[in-house]
Amino acid sequence: MESQARFTLQDFYGGSIHARLGVAQRLYADLGPELAAAEPFSRLLSQAVLCQQELSRIMADLDLGALCSVCGAKVGGGCCSSFMAGENDVIQLLINLLAGVCVRILREDGECCFLGERGCLLLFKPMFCLNYDCGQIRQGAGPAPMHRLDQGVGRLLQQQYGLEQLLLEFLRQRGTLIG
Repeated sequence: MESQARFTLQDFYGGSIHARLGVAQRLYADLGPELAAAEPFSRLLSQAVLCQQELSRIMADLDLGALCSVCGAKVGGGCCSSFMAGENDVIQLLINLLAGVCVRILREDGECCFLGERGCLLLFKPMFCLNYDCGQIRQGAGPAPMHRLDQGVGRLLQQQYGLEQLLLEFLRQRGTLIG
């Protein structure tokens, strides 16, 4: 019988994005079915998915995909640099896996490794990715739509935080997360 994998907070929040993705995939393989069946977690994950879908609609109404794609296509342009991939931690990647996202490295060209042809692969993103609105977005949207966007981001981040806390407690109780 294989012994249970144990990880530290350094494993979750430090190291390369490749290493963090490996830890998230291992946790998903080992604990995914159990987590999916856990009532408090599955309920909160469903609520988070609804918040993410609402935020996606708000972003689509503002045509952020097109705006960000144009900016990202410029030399040296775009917010989605390879540095931003490092803002993702194991818990965030695990939440995406549990939500059905096939999380994988899509590129290694100086852009965020989770940035695909149609935008970000992840449903649940780091706080910076969700909160950053460049001048073009703020000017193009105007105050009322920006307020709506900020509210949607806030709701999603609140759900993500709740999921993170539940997962960390679950992993500590199981002895998977030590320290």
